Amino acid sequence: MIARIATVLLGTSIAFAQPAPPPDGGKVDAKSLMLSGVRLLEAKDYLGALAVFKDAYARFQSAKILLNIGTTLNLLDRKAEAGNAYQRYLDAQDADAAKKPDVIAALVDIDKTVGRLEISVTPADAEVQVNDGDWVPAASAKLIRVTEGPFTVRVRRDKYGPEAKSAQIIRGDRASIVIAMTALPEEMKTPVIPMNGGELLGPEEPAPIIDGPRSKLGILAMAHLDIPRGGGAGIVGLTFDVIDRLEVHAGAILGPSSGMYAGASFAILTGDIRPFIAAGVPLFFSNGARVGVRGAGGLEVRLSKKFSLIAELGAEMMMNPEDNILKAAFIPAVGASGRL
Repeated sequence: MIARIATVLLGTSIAFAQPAPPPDGGKVDAKSLMLSGVRLLEAKDYLGALAVFKDAYARFQSAKILLNIGTTLNLLDRKAEAGNAYQRYLDAQDADAAKKPDVIAALVDIDKTVGRLEISVTPADAEVQVNDGDWVPAASAKLIRVTEGPFTVRVRRDKYGPEAKSAQIIRGDRASIVIAMTALPEEMKTPVIPMNGGELLGPEEPAPIIDGPRSKLGILAMAHLDIPRGGGAGIVGLTFDVIDRLEVHAGAILGPSSGMYAGASFAILTGDIRPFIAAGVPLFFSNGARVGVRGAGGLEVRLSKKFSLIAELGAEMMMNPEDNILKAAFIPAVGASGRL
């Protein structure tokens, strides 16, 4: 079958290899190069003919020239390259339908001696290289023939990391190569503030304000409401995050009776709305020291990492109250905490 294609190539060389002159008016007419290549074939200078045909195809991409290249490679016993050239001929829009049956028959013989790679690449507009061959668009490298033995398929594309797959193939075998490329992360752009005579000029768009981590130490202000007696007291002090859910508090009691308060709260849930349970020890100074215990449940609403609103429903029991003070009382509380 190769002999039939070669006979057509040599016997009717002028009719077969007459592409139109290159539209860009190149220095060397592709038609003249084709005629020179055919003469070299007739003289059995296959390497010289191959070089001339490749030069002609570089100047004018005609399917007729691909047929000459494939036949010359076959005559040089470079089966895989010949098969690839014939495949490109069959895929070309300007291929001669009358010659296709002979080319297909030639490929059947070639495929018995080579391996075939079915290559699928994502994205589809990447470039593919098989072994040390030329880089070609993935769309024109869907079926590539290689010689028996090891092979490597490489792909590349702008803004994607290069990929490669290697394996072995035997003659007559067919392998599917699927490569999905990974997009590279986009470069982060740092805002640039231009200089003008030593003075800083603001950027066209203000840089975003990044809210830093929540400070462990904060200021606490709470109002404890003594509803049974229509009074109350304020607590002003410090709060500290032992862990994310556990806070400890200490402060001064300001009111009709001054004193100190120490306690802790534990968040049941995390997030911006945090239900919690709390316990503490109030210490009043009124005709001596008066000690109590407090238990409460409440809700903290974090408006930001630096500011929270707090509400509690609690009860206090005094261990040694004065005669006119209830031993146990319902004492709700409201307040806020702020952090640097």
